[in-house]
Amino acid sequence: MPENRKTEPPSKFSSSESATKNSSGSAQNSSSEAAQTFEQRKADHIQLSMDPRTQTSDQNYLDFLQLIPEALPEINFSEVTLDSTFHGLKYSAPFYIGSMTAGHQGSLSINRALSKLSHDEQILMGVGSQRKELFDPTAAAEWKQLRQEFPKVRWAGNVGITQLITSTDNELLKLRDHLQAEVFFIHLNALQEALQKEGTPQFRGGLKALEKAVKILEIPVVLKEVGCGIAAPTLEKLRGIGLAAVDVNGKGGTHWGRIETYRHDSESLGHDVGETFKNWGLSTLECLLEANSIKSSRNLDYEIWASGGVRSGLDVAKFIALGAQFIGIAQPWLAACLAAPEESDTNLKRLFQRVKKELQIALFITGCKTPEELRRRQPWAWNTFLKASQNSTSSKDWKP
Repeated sequence: MPENRKTEPPSKFSSSESATKNSSGSAQNSSSEAAQTFEQRKADHIQLSMDPRTQTSDQNYLDFLQLIPEALPEINFSEVTLDSTFHGLKYSAPFYIGSMTAGHQGSLSINRALSKLSHDEQILMGVGSQRKELFDPTAAAEWKQLRQEFPKVRWAGNVGITQLITSTDNELLKLRDHLQAEVFFIHLNALQEALQKEGTPQFRGGLKALEKAVKILEIPVVLKEVGCGIAAPTLEKLRGIGLAAVDVNGKGGTHWGRIETYRHDSESLGHDVGETFKNWGLSTLECLLEANSIKSSRNLDYEIWASGGVRSGLDVAKFIALGAQFIGIAQPWLAACLAAPEESDTNLKRLFQRVKKELQIALFITGCKTPEELRRRQPWAWNTFLKASQNSTSSKDWKP
């Protein structure tokens, strides 16, 4: 792989910022400027992810789908178990902590709370983007400190496809080793990169880079979108390169195109352009239906995971019934951390227990002992009354 750029790229929307960076003769100043830009961007992301304007909950369509009740389950509630396995790795539940934030002031306290939850409850935790570690050798200190505090934390590494393309083999291995990661996420965020002030929308060579990364990392690699979904043609294209899973992560939760839009001044070109794409993407539900249509005719050689707008254990159950193996939850964990930082551990544990209990109940009242049984039986149907309001048919082929 070619050598990675060691500083943050100039803005696409501001020529004056580009001129300032290009005229600087000091590498130290450039590095300081990159760090300040990174800090501000990450602070913006945290703040805007809590802004209702960036949420697409009205487009997750989960209310259109209902699980079919089993009034006589013929099992005891105590028989329901959530234990789940992925490539030999055992977890206490089939849902995971989605990637959120890393490498800036304020991220340590959030990641400490999330890491403690992962450590205590033995669920997978996707770390925030490790992008900063590619140009700042001190950025990995956060993970070293947390690994010492929580030796049994279950981390998944994380880097964007554009950084993957321009990173060397050695740089990629360092990202894995900084965490002692057991899984590695590579995220797709084309719309976000195109709208972001500091974005790097260079995706050429992505498929080849993915195939090489799978061989280099030697741990399960999961490719995931960040909220716009992955459609059937892309799922087809990803067969045969060695991915362990693909998280289709569609609309329904935080929309990163909207976040980047609202980082621009309201009178700017960047803001106006972003408004055009504020509803871009497929819902997670639509993506899972497309994945099922592929699997029914020919096999996929990787697992299907799902994220996007998951707010309860019932949501988790619905995605499992649609064929997903693991389900990502992100914004609710972050909200639990930020609501009362001094009580984040308590809030996170309560949220975990709530989602876990809701999922256990959903399995029980559909007559399933395990998530695998729910996935195999697929006891779901379209909500008849909502469908009627949409003048739809009664077929499972109907889409909202």
